[in-house]
Parts: sequence; structure tokens; C-alpha cells
Amino acid sequence: MQYTITEFEQLYRSCSPAAFRVAFAMLHDDEEARDAVQEVFIKLWERGCKADNTAAYVVSAVRNVCINRLASIDIRERLVRALPLDEAQPPDSSEIDADQLNRAISMILTPREREVIDLKFTENMSYQEAATKLGVSTAMINKSIVNALRKLRNHFNHSK
Repeated sequence: MQYTITEFEQLYRSCSPAAFRVAFAMLHDDEEARDAVQEVFIKLWERGCKADNTAAYVVSAVRNVCINRLASIDIRERLVRALPLDEAQPPDSSEIDADQLNRAISMILTPREREVIDLKFTENMSYQEAATKLGVSTAMINKSIVNALRKLRNHFNHSK
């Protein structure tokens, strides 16, 4: 069953903000997040099938698109995206080389933060998977990542 234009516009208006938040949280890039959301809505329009819970379907599809996009990006690029050096200006990936990043990670972060960063960015684990592996809550994983990225960001901002 195909959507009417009016139905699809309403679907887009109601679901795109949440879908964008999910995409941005995963990709840390406004343009990439918009592209991921657009890709899902284009597929939804082309296929024309209606789901029982379309909002949940859209968010899940956006998450899957983001996972696929992240899988195609190497670890260094993901870390650089996750810790922009200057909040007002996107980082130039050539500003930080892999050796500098690895030295900073080993010198600045606690063993737990290093382990969490490794699970999240090297092994591509979700917060839940990392939490299960380490026997802690997802909130602890989130807190460790936030603290680690803050420390790295501060280190690189002050070493300019």
C-alpha cells in the first residue's frame, strides 16, 4: 500500500526530528546525519510499505544506516569526529595523527576509560554490549566515554 503525498509529508514531519537526533548522536556530523535520515525516507517512499509502528521503524532504519556508515569509516576518523578540537570549527583530521592520539590515550585516560574507548571505537560495540562485557551499566559506559573525550579534547585544545 503506497503513501499519499499528504500522509508521507505528515510522517516526515513527525518522525524526522527523532530520526535526526539518533543519526546525529551516532555520526557526530550534521550533514551525514541529514543524509542518513533522507536515505531512510527515500527508501520508505520507494518501497511504499506501511509499518505497524512507523516511527519505531524509521528510527530503527536510521540507526542501521548509521551503523553501516560508521562501519565504513576507519577508527582514526571516528575518534577525530567524536572529539572535535574546537567546538566552533570542525576538526581537520590531519591535525591529530594516530601516534599523538595513541600517546594521549595511554597517558591521560584511566585504564577503565581506555578499555571503554577501545570497546566502543575499535571493536565497534554498542554501549549495551560494552556494558555487558565489562559488567557495568550503560550509564557507566556513557560517563566513561564522555569523560575520556573531554580529557582528550582538553589535551589537544591546550597543546595547539
